[in-house]
Amino acid sequence: MTKYHVYIDEAGDPGVKPKSGDPSWTDWFAIGAVIVSDAANPDTVDWVKDMKEAARSQEGPPLHYRNLSPTNQARVCRMLSRKKARVLVVASHKDTMRSHYNPRLGRANDQKFYNWCLRLLLERVTEWCYRRSLLEKIDDHSARIVFSRRGGHKYEELKDYLRRLEAQSLTGKLILSKRGIVPGVIHDNRIEVESDMNHAGLQLADIAVSSFFNAANSLAAKHDLEPAKTLKPIVPTMPGCKTACDFGLLRLPFAHQGQIPEADRGIFEEYGYIFK
Repeated sequence: MTKYHVYIDEAGDPGVKPKSGDPSWTDWFAIGAVIVSDAANPDTVDWVKDMKEAARSQEGPPLHYRNLSPTNQARVCRMLSRKKARVLVVASHKDTMRSHYNPRLGRANDQKFYNWCLRLLLERVTEWCYRRSLLEKIDDHSARIVFSRRGGHKYEELKDYLRRLEAQSLTGKLILSKRGIVPGVIHDNRIEVESDMNHAGLQLADIAVSSFFNAANSLAAKHDLEPAKTLKPIVPTMPGCKTACDFGLLRLPFAHQGQIPEADRGIFEEYGYIFK
């Protein structure tokens, strides 16, 4: 048994190098998580069923954000915003990240970039699970982590990476003066990679992360801020903070690394970011 179920999906190409001549390629990449409690997890099947009915998509393939009309994209996000769930997203504009050099990690490549975005997401996911359990005065803050299977990822290497993060976190302190992977949330035997074909939780994650991807990417065919804006009620903030800035919605690059294009800033400003 676990206290939380964390469904993770991505939108955009995690590759660092530009793909010239590919009209579908974008400089944006987003990875996000939908968190539900163990008690609410069985309800996710009905949530998706209701969304498909509302979008008049009861039959056929699974619910995918990109296949919905703009009206239905906004509709399913409004429906998700009323559920007992939480959404966290890391969105990266890769142009500045390409030239960034970290003396410990070296220059970014595809796998390092993906792992870095995932680590930033999981730092926030595990912190939320830990703090939520403290609020409820329960000891269990463990989570089942379910990834949506995507081509190009080496998931065994990814699991090894998560094992290393967990091992490193065990040498630190639980006091969250600085973010890290909080011990006791992620466990090796509770990491899964699944197809979203018949998986309601992963279809919810697709809706969440795709809405923010489309909101950030001003060049997207269905660029629209409204669906992601409607998710505000379930995008968490830190205690004492009035916005989700830097927690529930994290943008990369960090301010000291560079800025994102002005045309792409709207959704981040909606969530509390201030661009100078």
